[in-house]
Amino acid sequence: MPIDPPPEAPTHAQGRTRLDRNRIVTAAIQLLDEEGIAELSTRRLAARLGVRSPTLYWHVRDKAELLDLVAEELCADSFDIDAGLPWRNQLEQGLHQFRSLVLAHRDVAALLRDRPPHGPNRRGHIETTVRILLEAGLTVEDAAGVSRLLVSHVLSTHPGDLAPLAEAAGEVGSSDDYPNLRRVAPALAGLSGDALFELGMQVILDGIEARLTAHR
Repeated sequence: MPIDPPPEAPTHAQGRTRLDRNRIVTAAIQLLDEEGIAELSTRRLAARLGVRSPTLYWHVRDKAELLDLVAEELCADSFDIDAGLPWRNQLEQGLHQFRSLVLAHRDVAALLRDRPPHGPNRRGHIETTVRILLEAGLTVEDAAGVSRLLVSHVLSTHPGDLAPLAEAAGEVGSSDDYPNLRRVAPALAGLSGDALFELGMQVILDGIEARLTAHR
């Protein structure tokens, strides 16, 4: 979590405004939205803030820590789950909220896939999901696996991740080598991120329900 810099930490280049982690993370998120994660470097961030790169290291150790701070800030809003609903409805609420979070900023899916959940915001999201799964009746082992499966599903249905699939489907053309793939190619090419998210969510929830029934 953000901490105050050492007393002797350098100020802004013009000497008027002291940098802090909040300013740095806010600027990093703006850069992420505008340029994408590939362009989110300490050098570009320093230029945006009007300081030299070494100045940032008074506040963040390296790029890895910067990305962790950005991921934490993007996940600052806790899930608003109605704990009085059945477990399936609670998971639906949480998954829709998580998807909205992922779609709100550029390249968030890639960022969350690459950075482990170190901070309390991201761990709080996982805590909510695991609570619902355990209260539904899953074993500890199943709850651990399913919680990861649900996160992976949300992150993999970002619209930008579907382009290679649509491109591959279009390349099948009229080839007789892959008759079944050719049959579903139009559906693959037209599959939206929203449709895939909803389908996958229901399939996973159906699987959880079947597993719970089998173990009763």
